[in-house]
Amino acid sequence: MAVRKTKAVAAIACSCIIMYSCNSGQTVQQDSKVYESITLKAENIELSETYPASIQGRQDIAIYPQISGTISKVCVKEGQRVKKGQSLFVIDQVPYKAALQIAEANVQAAEAGVATAELLYNSRVKLHEKGVISDYDLQTSYNQLLTAKAQLAQAQAQEVTAQNNMTYTMVLSPADGVVGTLPYREGALVSPSIPAALTTVSDNSVMYVYFSLTENRLLSLTREHSTMDEALRSLPENSG
Repeated sequence: MAVRKTKAVAAIACSCIIMYSCNSGQTVQQDSKVYESITLKAENIELSETYPASIQGRQDIAIYPQISGTISKVCVKEGQRVKKGQSLFVIDQVPYKAALQIAEANVQAAEAGVATAELLYNSRVKLHEKGVISDYDLQTSYNQLLTAKAQLAQAQAQEVTAQNNMTYTMVLSPADGVVGTLPYREGALVSPSIPAALTTVSDNSVMYVYFSLTENRLLSLTREHSTMDEALRSLPENSG
């Protein structure tokens, strides 16, 4: 029995050696294949980087009314290009026209009051020279003249205010630019204290792009170009 087992083990070992030899031969044949190759060349390339940014015009002007009232007309559309002095909105002019007329009438009345006070004072001066009236009466007439002049100055100031308010009913563009959104339409009640502007006029003749770099990127640029100023000058002026 021991002899038979030894012959069996020997047969198995011979079989394994033959199989290994066959497999090794196949491996050698597979490794002997020829593969294609390429030659690397040094070339200059540009790497692009993307950063989140915000774009703004040279000037963004928020338009607010200087008086209170109801919008009677919207003269522009969103995205429309406007010129300096062009009408944007019209605020109801009826109450301001009436206020201006009252102010003008008050000025005329005050001017008449000054003229009357001057006549009275001049006559009192002559009477005082003749000794007909006392110094008290003369001074009283002079004070009345001063009061009339003060009332005239007050009426004139009110007239200027009324004229300005009448002018403010026309909301004009303060600069050339593009009209932004229009949150208020005809019939809306507006005032100088409204939470949102009537619109925005943006001067887009010059555009500015604001973006930020990471600290690692800033350090990398500084190491590469010695200073940050040199790094900024090395950036392309126009990437698009």
